[in-house]
Amino acid sequence: AAFEAILPDLLEALDNAPDPEHAANRWQTLLTRLPSAVNLFRLFEQRPGLLEQVLRILTLARPLADELARRPELLDALIDRSALDLPAEIPALAERMRRTERKDYEGRLDRIRQVVGEERFAAGTQLVEARHDPLAIAAGLSRVAEAALCTAADAAIAEFESVHGKVPGGALIVLGLGRLGGGALTYASDLDLVYLFTGGLGAESDGKRPLSASLYFNRLAQRVSAALSVPTAEGALYEVDTRLRPLGAQGPMAVSCESFERYQREEAWTWEHMALTRARPLYGPPEEQERLAVLLREILSRPRDEATLRADVLTMRAEMATHKPGAGPLDVKLLRGGLVDVEFITHFLQLRDKVALHPSLRLAVTGMVEAGRLPPEMTEHYLLLARLLVSARLLAPDARESAPAAQAALAKACGQPDYAALLDAFHRARQGVAACWRELFGETLEIE
Repeated sequence: AAFEAILPDLLEALDNAPDPEHAANRWQTLLTRLPSAVNLFRLFEQRPGLLEQVLRILTLARPLADELARRPELLDALIDRSALDLPAEIPALAERMRRTERKDYEGRLDRIRQVVGEERFAAGTQLVEARHDPLAIAAGLSRVAEAALCTAADAAIAEFESVHGKVPGGALIVLGLGRLGGGALTYASDLDLVYLFTGGLGAESDGKRPLSASLYFNRLAQRVSAALSVPTAEGALYEVDTRLRPLGAQGPMAVSCESFERYQREEAWTWEHMALTRARPLYGPPEEQERLAVLLREILSRPRDEATLRADVLTMRAEMATHKPGAGPLDVKLLRGGLVDVEFITHFLQLRDKVALHPSLRLAVTGMVEAGRLPPEMTEHYLLLARLLVSARLLAPDARESAPAAQAALAKACGQPDYAALLDAFHRARQGVAACWRELFGETLEIE
C-alpha cells in the first residue's frame, strides 16, 4: 500500500528521465540494498518532498544516482536538513574525518572516504536542487578535498614513519594545481598534485628500515597518493594526477625544493609556468608553505619576452584544439571561446604583466578587469562559463543535450530562466571570449 501511494510519482519521474532504464536500475539496486524498503516507502508517504528529491537525483544526476545505489545510507544525509548546507571550513572537516573508533590505518582511510562521500553527495544534491551558487559548491568541494588531503597525508606519514622513521630536518610539502589549486573543484575533478620535500639529499631516515632522503620522500609521496586514490571498503576517493611534476611522468614523484626551484628558474617550459599560476601550497610545515608561495610569486614575476610568450601560447592552444576538441555542444571547457580560452588569456596576461597573480581563476579574471587588462564584460562571461561547467559535470556529464527535465535543471542551477536562455548566454559568453582572444592575439575563433 505504501509503495502504491508513491508509484504515480515514481513512474512520472522515470518517464521524464534522460535515461529511464539507468534510473530504474539504480532505483532497483537501492531497494535491494536496504534492510527494509517498506520503511522507506512510508517515509516517502510522510515526506513527499523527500521522494521528489530522491527521484531528481536518480533521474537527473547519473553520478549521484550511482553513488546512492551503492551506498543507501546516504539517504540519511538527505533526511537531515543540514544536508543542504555548504561544506564546513577545512579545520572542521578535517576534525570530522579524524573522528573514528578505528585507529588502524585502514580504519582512518575508511573514515576519510565516508565523510568525503557524504559531503560530495550533499554538494551534488545542492546542485540538483539549485540550493546554492554552483561556484559556492565548487569552493565547498575544494575544502572537502583539502581536508581529505591533509588527513590522508597525516595518516600515511604516521604509518610510514612507524617503519622508516623520519628524515632529520626533512618534511613533505604538497602543492595543489589546476582546479584544486584554484579552489574550484567540480564533482568530477581529479586532484593535480606536486610533491616536494625539504632537507639534505644526503640525509637518511632514522627508523628500523632507514632510507635515503630522496627514496624516502618518493615512497612517501606514493603512499600519500595511494591513501587518496586506492579504494577501500568505503569505496574510492579521488583520482590523483601527478603529471605536472618537474620532468613530467618520467621524472621522480617527489623532488627537493632546491631541485624544483632550479628547474622552474632554468628549464621549465612556458606551459609549466602557466600551470604554476594556479599553484598553491596545501600541506606541509607552515613556514615551508610560505617560503614556497614566495618562490612561486618570484618565478611568475620574472621578465619574459612577449613575442615568445605569445607564440608559445598560440602553439599550445592550437595543439590542444587539434587533439582535444569539444566532446559536445555543452563542452564549456574545450569548445573555442570556452573556459580553456579564458584560462589561456588570463595566464598569458599574468605572465606578461605580472598582475592578478592569484591561483583562483575567478579572482585573477576580476583582477585583470580591475587593472584594465580585460574588458568589464569578461567577468560576466567567465562566471557564466564557470557555473555551467560545475553544473554540467553532474547534469550533462557527456556534454550533450539531454531530456527537457535535465535541461530545465541545468538552466536553474546556472541562474537562467530556461534552457533557451542558458544556451543564448553560453553563446554570448563564447563570442565575448573570442573577441578578447582576437584583440590579444590577432586570431579569429570560429564560434558555431
